[in-house]
Amino acid sequence: MELRVQQARAIVHEINTVLPQKINLMNKDGIIIASTDPERIHTFHGGAARVIRENLDELRIYRENEYPGTRPGTNFMLQVEGVPIGVLGITGSYESILPIANVIRKMTELLVHEQEYQRMQTHLQYQRHLFLQELLEHSETFLSKEQIERARLLDIDLSVPRRIVVADLDSPVSPERHNEVFSQLEMEAQRIDAACRAISTNQMIVFLTDIRPQEQLRSFAEKLFVYAKSHGIGLCLGLDSPAPDNTRLRQAFEQARKALYSCHRKGTVHIKGYDEINMELFADLIPLTAKREYVKKIFHGYTPLELADAVHTLECFFEHDGSIIRTADALYIHKNTLQQHLRKIAARTGYDPRSLRSSAVFYVVLYFYQDIHLAGFPT
Repeated sequence: MELRVQQARAIVHEINTVLPQKINLMNKDGIIIASTDPERIHTFHGGAARVIRENLDELRIYRENEYPGTRPGTNFMLQVEGVPIGVLGITGSYESILPIANVIRKMTELLVHEQEYQRMQTHLQYQRHLFLQELLEHSETFLSKEQIERARLLDIDLSVPRRIVVADLDSPVSPERHNEVFSQLEMEAQRIDAACRAISTNQMIVFLTDIRPQEQLRSFAEKLFVYAKSHGIGLCLGLDSPAPDNTRLRQAFEQARKALYSCHRKGTVHIKGYDEINMELFADLIPLTAKREYVKKIFHGYTPLELADAVHTLECFFEHDGSIIRTADALYIHKNTLQQHLRKIAARTGYDPRSLRSSAVFYVVLYFYQDIHLAGFPT
């Protein structure tokens, strides 16, 4: 632990606004790092050096240059948990400055103690992040007795199998805002499940929770979604499929990520489990160029605007299970107008959306079209 320059100067500045005394703060090497006299900063203070060297609680100086670089006053040791961190020097009679010195000492020691605590928490958070990252990337081979003990020291309980929930924001934000949202969601997740641990990676937030039953895991995700929404934050969340132990966490992470991407493809669904997805199981293996070619093949001759309009109609049609009446109501058009749109699509593509045989073709097209747009790939 040490007294940092920025802290020391802030302390001297605040004291100088209310007290007339001349004040110096020296580091453990006896160098003045903050002073009410700017010319003395970075100079050597022999009295402070002696206080540190001989572990003195205080040292009075009666004459100028009694020690190299000193002036009359009293120097007081600054300690945190018994460890020297620097020296406080104040001018004035001993009796008048002693109460002031005790206040400044206590304030400085508290600030440094808080700084050290924050540094340790930051270090712990960094080590926890590294561990969770390794766990998600190499869970099959990473876990051992030593690593489980390392997890325990990082306050991560791996004695029970974990489930994974992956979340991201439904609209881009600045890195600062993302970090703020992550901290808020992490605290809320730990309020719901005290054993939950989180990691932020590639703009996603990964929650490792010991909530096992699928219904309870979905409830966990729903609570996070509602909490985020109440703070003006839009979330999409993907859930993994249950696994027998923590060696499958890498696979569970991939499952939750695919479920999350499926939410984005659908657009109207904000929470989805891996067991609820279908084409995502293999569609990611198909290149975007091949997906675009397939869409162009089916909708040959369509302009981008015509294609977007046809896709919107078909999405609504399939979402309402092929019901003409409900689809027309959702699109705010007459059912005869909808029939004309569908017949036009059938005539131009050669596939009738109202046919059971052709519906599979359009289902694939809609899926590929969503994928292309999510990737920012031109149609």
